[in-house]
Amino acid sequence: MNKFLLVALFFSTGLTAVFSQNCTPDPNNPVNPGVYPDSATGFVQGYANQAYLQLITIKVPQDTQPITWLPPIAWDSTVLGNITGLPNGFTYACWNNGTSPNRCSWRGNTKGCVVITGTPTINDTGTYNLTIPTFNYLGGSSTANNYVITYYKIKINAPSSIPDSDKDKFTVAQNQPNPFKGNTLIEFNSPDPDEVTIKVYNLVGSMVFTRQIKAKQGINKFNFDGQQLNEGIYIYTISNGEQNITKRMVINR
Repeated sequence: MNKFLLVALFFSTGLTAVFSQNCTPDPNNPVNPGVYPDSATGFVQGYANQAYLQLITIKVPQDTQPITWLPPIAWDSTVLGNITGLPNGFTYACWNNGTSPNRCSWRGNTKGCVVITGTPTINDTGTYNLTIPTFNYLGGSSTANNYVITYYKIKINAPSSIPDSDKDKFTVAQNQPNPFKGNTLIEFNSPDPDEVTIKVYNLVGSMVFTRQIKAKQGINKFNFDGQQLNEGIYIYTISNGEQNITKRMVINR
């Protein structure tokens, strides 16, 4: 990603989350300056009547060098403007080193994060294109270099997880409830009887659960017990040997 594009601010695989709209960037990840998730990964999808949470990780560069034969220019700070286009009732909060700043602002060569939360209703189903303006101060100038991020969107789906049109495909539904405290139900569809592997990872990539089950043809339901896991965001992957489908779930005590 071009450094100048970093003015724009994953379900970052290296993010440790503290809830109640708080987040703390992992000191080791991401390694490279940038905004995570990137445009190719995008935001997690939401489901009506289920709490939604999306984390954005920002690593502000130390400097930029738009012209290679000139000295680097110090990157003083990046300021986030008002996020517009969010679903009804959604809010966001900015964090820097585990504390909430007076405004969404991060100095050069630091890390921060933004957490977007909300609980959509059935009336909120649809796709929401977000607009995120940023203001970037370089080389001690009081005049900002402006950049607007427009590639993020939030898709809110109906409560049902596996449409009838997908019954002949290997598909995985969003776990319900989500977030959850103890147990949650993971539903998936197998077009044929098959051996299926279920794995759960934390956000630093460590596998915390694995189970192989024999799936029947059609809808299968797996009751996942997360009582022994810490509060946080987890990734669950279901594989039939040919396809791997990954989704996110949240444990919130």
